[in-house]
Amino acid sequence: MYNMSKEEILWKKIFKFVMTVVVSLCLSFSFSIPVFASESGETDIINEMISYYSTYQSTAKTDIQRLVEKLKALNSTKGEEWEKIMKYGDYVNTDMNVNVDVLPDGLPNDDSLCITVLGFALNDDGIMKDELVGRLQTALASAQKYPNAYVAVTGGGTAKNNPNATEADQMAAWIIANRLDENRLIVENKSKSTVQNAQFTYAILREKYPTLKSLAIVTSDYHVQRGCLLYYSQLLLSAYDAGDNLLDVISNAGYKAGHEGYESISLQAMGLK
Repeated sequence: MYNMSKEEILWKKIFKFVMTVVVSLCLSFSFSIPVFASESGETDIINEMISYYSTYQSTAKTDIQRLVEKLKALNSTKGEEWEKIMKYGDYVNTDMNVNVDVLPDGLPNDDSLCITVLGFALNDDGIMKDELVGRLQTALASAQKYPNAYVAVTGGGTAKNNPNATEADQMAAWIIANRLDENRLIVENKSKSTVQNAQFTYAILREKYPTLKSLAIVTSDYHVQRGCLLYYSQLLLSAYDAGDNLLDVISNAGYKAGHEGYESISLQAMGLK
């Protein structure tokens, strides 16, 4: 019988240790690949879906639904969320009414509703432009119609020569000066885009206002479709990420700004990515 030397025994132990580490690493890597592949696959599917929506709109329903089903196969919940977003995008551009200058009748007249006013770029000195004042007038008329609803103003600093001025703070000062009860007012003054308007507003509402269930968007008439779609999608995805209930977008009011047409579907789609 062959007896190994101490040196051979040592090398055998080293070899077994090295092989154990190699096998463990290989197993770890093999299990991690499907996770990364799945996440990458989900993102690719969503981007392709948005591309179809941007380029072909309602004529791409079949292709969009094919991608929805593909996404559901990887992540059923996320697939359902994006199916809702795609259907809502079709709705805002086909069947949704744009209410001019005041919210319509029939909305909840209690503290479950938040009238959400989207900001607009300030003048360089920090003074509000006429269009933003028009949005506030529409919001004030809506707040008077629904006296138990909250009113949220949203928008960050956009004044080139006045870094201390924010859209939301200027809006808040105006609407309080026009006799809105300050206890009804919610201020979000950090956002720089419509997408951030929605994300940052959601964070505030969910943390501090548990009675809220729905939003009514107030903006300029040409911006209503895009504003509603981006708010709906961001609120839905934020609720999905947080494991929370959806804050729904249930209505709108647009200040009649006098612009021709409305923002393109391609522009709407950019905010979905």
